[in-house]
Amino acid sequence: MPLGDFEREILRLLATQRSPDSYVGGATVLHQPVDSPRTSEDVDVFHDEEAAVAAAANADLGTLRAAGYVVELGNAQPGFLRAFIRRGTHQTKIEWVCDSAFRFFPVEPDLELGWRLNFWDAATNKLLAFAARMKLRDYLDVMYLHERHLHVGALAWAAAGKDPGMNAEWIIDWGGRQARLRDQDTTQLRLSEPVDFPSMRRRWNQAAEEALALFELLPVTERGCLYLDASGKPVCPDPTAAGFAQLTRHYGSVKGAWPCIVEE
Repeated sequence: MPLGDFEREILRLLATQRSPDSYVGGATVLHQPVDSPRTSEDVDVFHDEEAAVAAAANADLGTLRAAGYVVELGNAQPGFLRAFIRRGTHQTKIEWVCDSAFRFFPVEPDLELGWRLNFWDAATNKLLAFAARMKLRDYLDVMYLHERHLHVGALAWAAAGKDPGMNAEWIIDWGGRQARLRDQDTTQLRLSEPVDFPSMRRRWNQAAEEALALFELLPVTERGCLYLDASGKPVCPDPTAAGFAQLTRHYGSVKGAWPCIVEE
């Protein structure tokens, strides 16, 4: 299930106001592909500097009001502002936030969103959220990433490089401990299909075991990197394979960087 129609309508309206300093991030980036299992519940607009948050929010809110949307302001504090946007029976939430500029890749232009966080930075951010809070949507998103995009072990290994207080083992351990799967929690989510919780729990347990086994084999000195293949795509490494040494170790940096792939 890709982005909802109302969210897409708002994102298109605001796309020209996005820039490398004010870009869409969060679950909106993860659920842009058509194979997404759920619709993101809100829109996150990220900024590297606190001062940019208020300016971007004021500009966006002015555009929304001028276009006839009803705007209700929510929580606001330095570096953060929330607003509920309505038209007719439709509603969504936008949050303008200050986020760390430390990432794996630069932000990217996007025809639909204007500018957005790179998919793999959104994915690794999701792993950190998964370990830090008890939200069903994080659990579903992590399983979607694991089964459709990249093994959770490789994602957790890379995500640990974004938070000095975390390591890959803790991400898997704490995320799995906090995940509480209850049917009633799905009523607050817009899902493409029903969730089979017993099956998902079994799949998670297997993925977690594989991830912890992988961490035992990976060099500790390489903790926090994404492993890229010859085309620059993140892959799950196999330290026992002959091609492991040829994978590119890509680390995060301020503002992110595109890897330099050298062919020998």
